[in-house]
Amino acid sequence: MGTTGFLFIIVSAFSHVLWNAFLKVSKDKVSAIAIMMIVTVLIMGGFVIVSGELRNTLQPPVILAAAGSGFFFFLYQFFVARSYMRGDLSAVYPLTVTGPIYIPIWGYLFLDERISLIGFAGILLILYGAVSIQANQFLPGSKKLVRGNFRETGAHFALLAAFFYSFGAITDKIGVTVGTVYAYTFNVCVVMLLFHLLWMVYTRHGAHLLQEMRQQPGILLLGGVAMAISFVTFRIGLQDIPASYATALRQVSSLFSIGIGFFIFRETFGITRIIATVIIVAGVILIRMG
Repeated sequence: MGTTGFLFIIVSAFSHVLWNAFLKVSKDKVSAIAIMMIVTVLIMGGFVIVSGELRNTLQPPVILAAAGSGFFFFLYQFFVARSYMRGDLSAVYPLTVTGPIYIPIWGYLFLDERISLIGFAGILLILYGAVSIQANQFLPGSKKLVRGNFRETGAHFALLAAFFYSFGAITDKIGVTVGTVYAYTFNVCVVMLLFHLLWMVYTRHGAHLLQEMRQQPGILLLGGVAMAISFVTFRIGLQDIPASYATALRQVSSLFSIGIGFFIFRETFGITRIIATVIIVAGVILIRMG
């Protein structure tokens, strides 16, 4: 595992928690994600034009891989937004980060990836720590983690988001190996945006999109910038790191969420989250060793 790829994944994790934070404070989550995707596409489009990689976006293998990833990540974003509409962030976010549980299986079946026992232990520690931080308790049972009615809390949407994310990660790994990272990432963003816009046309949600854009332009612009950084840095790192490790490392976003809450919003946290933080750091170290 290269150090450069490792660091890019960490940067992606920080950017990931930023755009999720902007999404949470928006009013219409579905419209907000679509607007952030528009900003992301404009940023990535400008980059591929300036860098001279526009022609690489038209390569058939890149288009096919991006179509698969874009579809699965659209479903991920869509169900994340739906889960936030029904449940509290602290209740549903722990479930949305469980995708890396499936990825070692898909990686073994479709990518011929082999991870070490030390690396797998690191994945489990990171996931355990991330869920514990968000749930603010250790070994949360399903009745405690999913409080209230399963459907009413949005838990089923959160689990669907994680499941589809796992397939997107696998097609992502394929995509960064068949074409250049920037051209591939641009294509993924375009596909995701198209799915979002098609859904909004189907549900006649366009008026809500314009209203959200007028009400919170600054938040949505910053969210789109953070999303673009998160997308491209993750795929740069994915070139050098197995998908199983990369997606698990991205869960250190939970640490950044605590840091932002403490230093910016002056939030407090107890011993549970401190210990969970140590567990995540231990998992990162094991993955680095593995």
